Amino acid sequence: MGKKVYAIKEGFDFSKNEKVENIIVNTWDQCLKLVKGVKGAKYKSFESLEEARKFLDEQGNILKKGEHEYPMDCLHAYVDGSYNISTEEYAYGVVAVRDNVVEYIDSGVGKSSSEKNIRQIAGELEAAVKAAEYALSIGEKKMVLFHDYAGICYHATGFWERKDDSSKQYHARMNEIMSKGLEVIFVKVDSHTGDFFNELVDEKCKEKLGIASEKVVSRWLSSNTLKVSNETIKREIERLSPKHSENIIVDGEDNTKVSMDSNKSKIQVPASIIDIIEALPEGKQEEIISYAKKVYLDHFNKA
Repeated sequence: MGKKVYAIKEGFDFSKNEKVENIIVNTWDQCLKLVKGVKGAKYKSFESLEEARKFLDEQGNILKKGEHEYPMDCLHAYVDGSYNISTEEYAYGVVAVRDNVVEYIDSGVGKSSSEKNIRQIAGELEAAVKAAEYALSIGEKKMVLFHDYAGICYHATGFWERKDDSSKQYHARMNEIMSKGLEVIFVKVDSHTGDFFNELVDEKCKEKLGIASEKVVSRWLSSNTLKVSNETIKREIERLSPKHSENIIVDGEDNTKVSMDSNKSKIQVPASIIDIIEALPEGKQEEIISYAKKVYLDHFNKA
């Protein structure tokens, strides 16, 4: 019997704190390090490299950016997640693009499950749901969802077996959204390969967790221009590349103010105040915004 090789469709490298997908290793010890303790890990041993490669090439209904065609005339959403080992927090990120104009950015932090295999993908699953919810909320009928974790597609479509609560809940929520009339086209994009929007959403996740990035966004903006739909989104990206603000261009109307809804009126808050609020710790932001609303409303009622 010849020497075996091991094909890993889904695993995790805990020494590097990163996902492992579609790789072939030569020994069982190497394989074990990447699949042990990872619930839902997918791997198999083979007698030949050819068989192992064929196993990795088996696909569900997933497309790959740069290899397959997908709709260009609809909303494109890029999603990602990240994890901070020291704080045991995860972050999710969404960047929505239409005709190469960034129209929506969302990112946030959550406390992960104690199960290691769950916490690593929690942000990515949440990001995909957030992207689908956004598309549905603005009346979209079709969305291309770009992701670097294959489970975003395979758990949603049911191609992968769902063994843990997170993948079951994700499958249920995505199918609930899609049943309301949203077609989702899943497109896999390889991480850290220079795809700008994928790098942008990756850095927004890292920013939320205080994790240093490789500054790909800043380097790209040093010699390219990026269109965004409003000033709020521009400020979100400026935080990643403050030196290249002039290359982030607001497409169309210059929204220099942001509305805060109240029961009695819409208060127009100057962008400079929003900048100050955004610089505060997240725990203080709601308190300050609530106080600001009260001050503005008191002034409005006296006027």
